[in-house]
Amino acid sequence: MFENVKITKLENGACVATSARAGSNACRLGFYIPMGSRREKASEAGWSHFAEHMVLQGSKKYPSSKIVNRIMERFGGQCDAATSKLWTKYYAHVPAYGMSTAIDVLGDAIAHPLFLQSEVEKERRVILEEMKMIDDGPSREFYDFAQAGLWPRHPICRPIIGTPKSIAAIDTESLKSFHVTRYTSRGAMFIAVGNVDHDEIVERVNHVFGALSDAPEPRYRPASLDWPVKPVVVEYCDKAQATFKISFRGVTGVDPRRYAQTLLASILGGDSSSRLYRSIRDRHGLAYSVYADAGSYTDHGAFSVSAGVSADSIEKALSLCGHELKELIRKPVGRAELARRREKFASLSIILNEDSGEVEYSVLDMCLKVYKKIVRPEEEEARIRGITATELQALAAEIFRPENCSLALSLPKGCKASPEKLREALLNG
Repeated sequence: MFENVKITKLENGACVATSARAGSNACRLGFYIPMGSRREKASEAGWSHFAEHMVLQGSKKYPSSKIVNRIMERFGGQCDAATSKLWTKYYAHVPAYGMSTAIDVLGDAIAHPLFLQSEVEKERRVILEEMKMIDDGPSREFYDFAQAGLWPRHPICRPIIGTPKSIAAIDTESLKSFHVTRYTSRGAMFIAVGNVDHDEIVERVNHVFGALSDAPEPRYRPASLDWPVKPVVVEYCDKAQATFKISFRGVTGVDPRRYAQTLLASILGGDSSSRLYRSIRDRHGLAYSVYADAGSYTDHGAFSVSAGVSADSIEKALSLCGHELKELIRKPVGRAELARRREKFASLSIILNEDSGEVEYSVLDMCLKVYKKIVRPEEEEARIRGITATELQALAAEIFRPENCSLALSLPKGCKASPEKLREALLNG
């Protein structure tokens, strides 16, 4: 992987990265525009996502989404888009002979969208229905709720989809203005993996990025550890089970300790042999499952523990979680446990890196957007195998501090448990 990576920085500020795969008959490609929910003004919440929907509804050369779909169906390929906190991505997976067409279709959509009023009104209804679907999906809703406790009133926790009020404010002219001023070539990227010719791709996508504004990349407010967490956030719902999420701010994607952070999550709650699973499920029978998760991003990181339990068991479950968190600070991970977990982590890394062009595309994407450089598989494996018990203990002490912890609770209506007492049980575990 990455043996044939080539990267070109264009004069208009965009970046083109390709990875040629010998013997491949397909291509994965994507345009990345540096615009997402964290880069929006508060009054523009959800506009990046709305623009993403509209860009694929018709362009100067391909004036209808039906035309786009018909063209892509000829290749049996996939063409779609997605919006995140910092990026809007337009991507395709096609046979090698369909690559030029896919670049042309997506490129024209990005550079010359029509934004027809009739389509704007239709997509507004679609997005409002999407909001209802998210509201009805407890896991996603609770994730956003917990995020708001870890970064209260910070754009990080702003919903990507926006609010009914902000979406109602969009009209054709405001959307056109948003596209012209926010879709910039500065900081934009194009990534392709598979049967690709780098020089040919550079020539093709340069025309696309050249049609965009060359204004500076839209800025966003950096995450700062000085921004205080909210110790407890609680909601009451019509459901039988209580849910909790213990969240800590962690290390960023450019911090080499991100590997140790992921290993801590594996030790604590990665699978059925992890510490929390053995304690909360196997020994005490309090939950069907319990998870620990770690993520490292451009300017922030997060570590969390979550589970669903009965309302009368949540205090005990939180106390057990607190105990296991303290244990990682109190004494180093044992040699045998560390060896097992390191080997599993390294093995998964090797398997994923060898798996497919899809994984290679995703890793290249992550390297360029978050790590800001190519992290080769052998380098990653060496870092994983080099993690020490001392390093894990020091990182646990840094992350699992009371002032760095936000407890999100979703409790059944009528639950008598005090949220403050539940946090106390966690901290005293």
